[in-house]
Amino acid sequence: MQDFIFNIKSNLKNYNFIFKYKLVWCLPLILFLVVLDWISKAIVVSNMKIEGTTAKFIPGFIEFEYKINPGAAYGMNAENKGLAISIAALVTVFLILIFVFMKNKYWLIPINLMVAGSFANLLGRAWAPSTLLNGKIVKGGVVDFIKFDFNFLGSNSYIFNLADAWVSIAVGFIIVIMFVYIYFEIKEAIMKSKHQEDFEVYAELRAKQILLFETYWSSSFKKNENSITYKQYLKTNKEIHNEWKKFKKGVNNGTSGN
Repeated sequence: MQDFIFNIKSNLKNYNFIFKYKLVWCLPLILFLVVLDWISKAIVVSNMKIEGTTAKFIPGFIEFEYKINPGAAYGMNAENKGLAISIAALVTVFLILIFVFMKNKYWLIPINLMVAGSFANLLGRAWAPSTLLNGKIVKGGVVDFIKFDFNFLGSNSYIFNLADAWVSIAVGFIIVIMFVYIYFEIKEAIMKSKHQEDFEVYAELRAKQILLFETYWSSSFKKNENSITYKQYLKTNKEIHNEWKKFKKGVNNGTSGN
């Protein structure tokens, strides 16, 4: 058991969390999205005041309808506020853990959006006005106000907020990234089977790019003799990319490759 705990501690200590990248790029984005969501909710609460109040925003596309949702996304578990909050908290913690351990900058895009959306709605429950549910006054709900002003597969039956939108956009990003990854996996498999030398060069340069990314963004903000500037990082990354283009050009001209 002690060895197991020691291995976990050792792995965590040596794990490259790329915190520098997350502090510079990810956290500002998350904070911006959270603040934007809170501002939008505050504006709705202060101006619309009464639940059920509606206002046209973009006629035929989006309208506003003020509603306090005591449940989870799109009104799920509205009858059980405690369960809704518990699920929201667990999902938020889970997403934060994924965010902490994620090292792929492309997958971090949807994770950022999901963390922002989940966190904004969870904390938004603390200040949202109370609502009436089954004759009882209930607190801890979420301010929803965005509604589609058209009906496509029941789209106008849902009322949501910006935080919900961040999560939905994240799902879209995940689908796109998955298709892109599948495409490149197939492309690499074909390259490996038909052009082994090309694949080996590609794999080596790709490994260099990943190592460069993780090395630069894992380093602290304090400069030392091994540190490189952001300009040098971009320059080196471009050189790796140009090296691959040069190799491919040589292959096409028949001077290298198979």
